[in-house]
Amino acid sequence: MPLKLCLVGAGHMGRLHAGKLAGMKDVSLTCVVDVNRPQADEVAKGHGTRGSDRIEDALADGVQGAVIASTTGTHFAIVREFLKRGVHVFVEKPIAADPEEAEALIELAREKSVLLQVGHIERFSPAFRRACRFVRAPLSMEACRIGVFTGRSTDIDVVHDLMIHDIDLALSLNKTAIRRISAEGIPVLTKKTDVAHARIEFADGCVANLSASRVSKTRERSFTIVEKGRYVSVDLAVGRMFFVESDKNGKKRTTTYRAPRPDPLRDELRAFIRAVKENGRAVVDGEEALRALVTADNISAEIERRLSKKMSGHG
Repeated sequence: MPLKLCLVGAGHMGRLHAGKLAGMKDVSLTCVVDVNRPQADEVAKGHGTRGSDRIEDALADGVQGAVIASTTGTHFAIVREFLKRGVHVFVEKPIAADPEEAEALIELAREKSVLLQVGHIERFSPAFRRACRFVRAPLSMEACRIGVFTGRSTDIDVVHDLMIHDIDLALSLNKTAIRRISAEGIPVLTKKTDVAHARIEFADGCVANLSASRVSKTRERSFTIVEKGRYVSVDLAVGRMFFVESDKNGKKRTTTYRAPRPDPLRDELRAFIRAVKENGRAVVDGEEALRALVTADNISAEIERRLSKKMSGHG
């Protein structure tokens, strides 16, 4: 029997999710929900299902899982409603608007024994996954994530919109505690930070330097890892990885990889569906998403602190 899934959110990401889900033979997309009913109807009609502006309609279909692609501020109330009913949930990043909401959702999912997976999509990049095979003990990491202004996700700053992807990747490679965060950023086209730079220092001495901008004229998604005698470079935009290492005799070995047809969005949804069917674990669970959210919050707070200091004339 196909797995019954509903979709909440018919915006840009919701449309992408709808397309992937509708193309899966083992999935039945039962309903598309959005507060904008005409938008929900349009997306639903395009994939042979029905639209609604009420979550209750989706729940009435006896759904087993829900994909949440609504705005960040709505995540908590919507995800909670499905978890309360024992429905497995995939929610786009960030998991919630603040850590307290995230913790409540994690606890509820645990109480109801249901899956809570968070859409940190870069974990499903074939190039990044291949790079992980070579990573042992990072000394430094560097990420650059820039893109043109689209007008989407302006309810959150660039740290929670874009940089959080690389925060999650860095935290997945280094599990030690964060010792210090320094950051700076500025609003450009919105009232929130649109350009940000952050430095994360880990307890083991590793450092991650992250840059993000949503007002650039070009697009880049790069992530590099440096270890003793090793260097790994990942182009997340095209799915390419380059690895070079030197042995104790100075002999170099290089490896290159190019993913044939990367589709990380489909892969993360497939992972969610597989985990639901097999009673498995989420690749990116609530706890990991919470750590990324807390780190993003701390970076944003540091940016605000520095901006306030500049505005007051003290730096």
